[in-house]
Amino acid sequence: MARLRVGIIGAGLITQVEHLPNLLSLPDLFEVVAVADPSAIVRAHLQARWQVSAVASPESLFEKKLDAVLVATPDALHARQIIDALGRGLHVFTEKPLCYAVEDADAVIQARDKAKRVVQVGYMKRFDPAYEALASMVRELGDRLRYVSVEVNDPDAWPFVAHRDLCAGDDVPAALIAEARQAQREQISRALGKQPTDVQLRGFAGPYCSSIIHDVNAVHGLLDEMEIKTGAVVGAAWFAGSGGGHASVRLAPGDAIWSMAHVAVPKLADYLERVSLWFDDRIFELQFPAPYLNHQPTLLIEKRSDGPQAQTIRHRPSFAEGFVEELKGWWRAIEKGEPVRNTLEAARRDLALLGVLGRRAMQS
Repeated sequence: MARLRVGIIGAGLITQVEHLPNLLSLPDLFEVVAVADPSAIVRAHLQARWQVSAVASPESLFEKKLDAVLVATPDALHARQIIDALGRGLHVFTEKPLCYAVEDADAVIQARDKAKRVVQVGYMKRFDPAYEALASMVRELGDRLRYVSVEVNDPDAWPFVAHRDLCAGDDVPAALIAEARQAQREQISRALGKQPTDVQLRGFAGPYCSSIIHDVNAVHGLLDEMEIKTGAVVGAAWFAGSGGGHASVRLAPGDAIWSMAHVAVPKLADYLERVSLWFDDRIFELQFPAPYLNHQPTLLIEKRSDGPQAQTIRHRPSFAEGFVEELKGWWRAIEKGEPVRNTLEAARRDLALLGVLGRRAMQS
């Protein structure tokens, strides 16, 4: 069994809570060579907490002997760093969003094809056992679909990571922060077709590309199982000071609507993420826990009836962790040649839809 030598670019919350400990928990599959982060405070914490090597920049990381890298930097840096890694012959796992603009996704796809390397996007819900079970249940039900609903209320991560040993460095050079912010504005301007206001920029980067994008990808996967595609946009808007995002899309064939909404609830230590599929004879509902709460399985609820007798079935297929399973899937794609589950093409489709929704939201 081959062991991949992996470097991590970016040591923020997602790396400290999930990716680094998960990679270290799979020593037969991965060797964490080093982590790159511009904060000296964070680097010292990682070395003390996890006994891993830490360097200041991706360039220093690339000097080490690597097979692959995991990209978990600010979103606007993803595409450039993925392309740099591919140019060095490395396989890549990247956090979502892949990027903001479709043309940047195309550039990454081109770089992957040239390098002939594996790139997987970090949509962990596709590896969630309850999601996998639902995908198998809906395959023959496409002609009965009536409605798809996505609801997310999210206070951000603070209630769910307060008990974790995390470090947030306040010593990142101001020039690097300014560069990332400028890159984000430029990329979102291209995605939306014009310069956004600050509220519009936050609405696209936050509710759409940070939160709803997970559910867009998940629903796209379920629609694929039913051979259903998205159609015309019914409406889209940002609200609650850009802390909320909403959109509705028609589905075809048939006459179903897909509605999605994210609402920030910053002072409520609670989380809800629910994806529901309504058919003419049953309803399926996925209830996802807050993403950083490990060992909290997603609940799959099925409601159906036999005449007047209704029943509710609660499915719990497994306690496996989506964040861990996606890393195993990445390893299998590299070492065993298995198909990549979360492809660049799928991520491009997600971004294309969010771009349409964002341009519509700018008009409302």
